[in-house]
Amino acid sequence: MINRKFPVTGNESRLIGRLNILDEILTAINKPVPDHIQVVGPRYSGKTVVLEKLKEIVSSEGSTEYSCVLLWDLGHSTPKNDLEFLSQFASNLSEAIKDKFPDYAEHLKSSKDTFQQDIAEVLDALNDETKVLVIFDGFDKALSSDKLTRNLWDQLRELAQNKSLTLITASRKTLRELIRNPDAQTSDFWNIFLSTPIRVDCFDENEIADILTNYCLVEFEKGALTELYNATNGTPVVLLEVLNYLLHEHDGNKITNALVQEAVSCSFESNQNFIDDLWHDCSPSTQDIIRLLVEESEIQGACQSDKTSIVEKGFARASGSKLIKPSRLLQSYLDGLANEKGAIDRLFSSEEAFAQNFNHVLSKRLLQISNIDHELNRYLQRSLEDLPNHPSVCLSGIRGILDKCFDIIWNAEFGGKVVPDGHFDTWNYHKEHESLQEFKTSFPQGAKRLKLLKALTTPERSNPLAKVVSKSTYVAINALYPFGDFGQHQEGENISLQMVYSSILLAVELVASLQNDLANCKDGV
Repeated sequence: MINRKFPVTGNESRLIGRLNILDEILTAINKPVPDHIQVVGPRYSGKTVVLEKLKEIVSSEGSTEYSCVLLWDLGHSTPKNDLEFLSQFASNLSEAIKDKFPDYAEHLKSSKDTFQQDIAEVLDALNDETKVLVIFDGFDKALSSDKLTRNLWDQLRELAQNKSLTLITASRKTLRELIRNPDAQTSDFWNIFLSTPIRVDCFDENEIADILTNYCLVEFEKGALTELYNATNGTPVVLLEVLNYLLHEHDGNKITNALVQEAVSCSFESNQNFIDDLWHDCSPSTQDIIRLLVEESEIQGACQSDKTSIVEKGFARASGSKLIKPSRLLQSYLDGLANEKGAIDRLFSSEEAFAQNFNHVLSKRLLQISNIDHELNRYLQRSLEDLPNHPSVCLSGIRGILDKCFDIIWNAEFGGKVVPDGHFDTWNYHKEHESLQEFKTSFPQGAKRLKLLKALTTPERSNPLAKVVSKSTYVAINALYPFGDFGQHQEGENISLQMVYSSILLAVELVASLQNDLANCKDGV
C-alpha cells in the first residue's frame, strides 16, 4: 500500500491546477449580465472538484457579488419527475440561503405544492439585493430519462430571467446531446446557456510540468516529462495515480525517464479500473476507432464526436484532422482485453457474452445506414450508449424514436399534419373504415397514428395512397410501437436486456426502411 500524495477518489480529492478553467468560469458569471454556462468533461476529469473550489471562491466574503451558492449533486437522489425536481430545488435552495436570508429560507422550507411559485417569489425579492449561483452537478443523470418534461424546463427558464439567479450545469456531454424527451428539446431553456461549453479535460504538457514543479516539488529531466505525457496523455486521474507511485519513497533526486517508466508500470493495476470505466463510456464505434488507432499509431477522418470522445479522455491527441499518440497505458489495457474481432462462437455462445457484445452488432448496423436523419441518429446513438448497463433507460427512449419517425413520415406524405381532402374521398368511395373520416378535423395522435399510416400503406379495399412510405416501414413501426408504450410504463418490471436489444434492432431497421423509402422517392423510383 502506497502513501498517496494525491487522493484520486472520494471526498479527499483536491484541486490540482485548473486555474485557467476557474478564471474562465468566474469571468463568465461575474459579467454585469452574467452568462449561464455548461461545464462539460468526461468521467474522472475533476468537474466536481473544480465546482467545489468555485463554490469556495464565490462564497468568500466580498470576493464576488454572489452571497449564496447552491452546489446540487443530481447524481444522488435524482429527481424522478417535475414535481420532485422542484421540491428538491426548493429544499436545497432554502439550505443554501438560510444563513444570509433566513426568512426567505423558511418560506421555501415550508413550501408544499407551489414550489416553482415560491422559488420565483424568493428570487424576485432577491433581485435588488444580491445574486445566487446555482450549480447543477451531475446534470446528465437528471436528463438520463424522459420523465422530466418541457414544462419543467420552461419553468426553469422563467426562473432564470431573474437577475438574482445564475445557473451552471455540469455533465459529461453537452446539454443538446443529453436531452431525451422530444418535447423538452423544443424548450427555450437550453438557449439561455452559452452554446460553447467550458471543458474540463486533460492536462497538457505545460500543465504537467507545472504540477511536477509546484505540487510535487521535484526536478525532472525533459525526457521524463515527455515519457509521463506519452504514457497518460494528461488524463487527470491516471496522471495523478502515476505521480503517486512516482513520489512514493522518492529520494529527492531528479526524476528521470527510467523512474517514470517504473511508476507507470507499477500504477497500471490501480489505473486499469479508471481506464476500464472510460473505455466503456465510449460507444462501440468509438472503441473500434481507438483499436484501429492503437494498431496504426495515427488515423485521419474520424468524425468530430468520436474525436472529442477520444481526446477528452486522454486516449489520444488531436493534430489537425488526425488522431495521434495513443496513450501507452491505454495500449497496455487493450493488450489485456480479449480480441473482439474473433469468432462468433466466442462472442455470442453464452448469454453473458451475448449481453456484452451484441451492442457492437447494433452499432455496426447503424453505421451501414447512409444519410440518416441527424435527430434520429442521435436517438439511436444514445440508446446504444445505455446498453448493456441501462436497459430500462434505453427502453424509455423508444417513444422519441417513434415520434420522430412519424414526423418525418407526415412531412414526406403531406408536407405537414394535414391529410389531403382527396384521400378522404378515396377512402369513402371504397368504403374504408368510416373512423378514418375523423382525421379531417383532428389529426391523429398516439396510437391512432398507426391507423392513418395503415390506411396509407395497406388499406383493406382501395389502393395505397402513400407516395413515399412503404408497407415495410408500416410493419416495422407497428411492431415497435408497443415497446414505446412499455418504455413509458415499466412500473417495476424486470427488464430483459435481450428483449431490449431486440427492440433497438427493430428500431434500427425501422429507420433503415424509412431512410430507404425517402431515398427511393428522391431518386424517382
